[in-house]
Amino acid sequence: MGIARSCSIGLALVLVAAACGSSSHAASSGTTPSTTRVEPTTSTTAVKAASGPGPIKLVSETGVTPAELQRAETLLKTTIVDLARFRTPAQAYAAGYRSIGDGLTGDEHYVNWSYSNDGHILDPTRPESIVYEVRNGTQVAVAAMYALPFGSTFRDVPDVGGSLTQWHVHRNLCLTDNPQQRLVAGITSLDGACPKGTTKAGNTPMLHVWNTPNPCGPFAALEGIGAGQVPTGQTRNCDTRNASVP
Repeated sequence: MGIARSCSIGLALVLVAAACGSSSHAASSGTTPSTTRVEPTTSTTAVKAASGPGPIKLVSETGVTPAELQRAETLLKTTIVDLARFRTPAQAYAAGYRSIGDGLTGDEHYVNWSYSNDGHILDPTRPESIVYEVRNGTQVAVAAMYALPFGSTFRDVPDVGGSLTQWHVHRNLCLTDNPQQRLVAGITSLDGACPKGTTKAGNTPMLHVWNTPNPCGPFAALEGIGAGQVPTGQTRNCDTRNASVP
């Protein structure tokens, strides 16, 4: 979600500010966190990926409740299925997504700005952003980027999968103000201002879900120059136990 992945910047998904309201999938609607803790919780669920060899196995960890694991698994499975509609940038464009102009980083983010405050949250049928990478000379969809509505903060994030999932923000990213296609215009300091004609991505929480293997697991954030910021007191999560999971 190297500098390429860093393009989280692309994630500028500030846009991702998408909907924290409701979702059409069980994973979305099941965001009420469980109050029961199971120590430790170790579970393995096999999921058939839309692309890539073999089944996907999502392994839980100490402190993750069965309900959290189920929500994470459901979000992963439904995202993999629905991303198949956006295999190419042309398919995303036809569905209303526009590039934020970060392709040179290696990860190019296409955002559907009409989904930013549409009342949907974690809805695999309406992801706020789709991430593309070049594989064998062709751009292919490798992740969905979900975001809460504009104005949301870390206090508003739903408990998707406990410590298996980690939200981030982009408080230093500047985007152009065009409402149809906002483009990455640069990076400022965390507390700095953006140039005239651009707006800061701000504190809108975002979450990646990968449909291809990622070294830091299926919910990894992007790294590098454009990497976002995680909640205060947390370190960036690298879920190596699930590194082979898309």
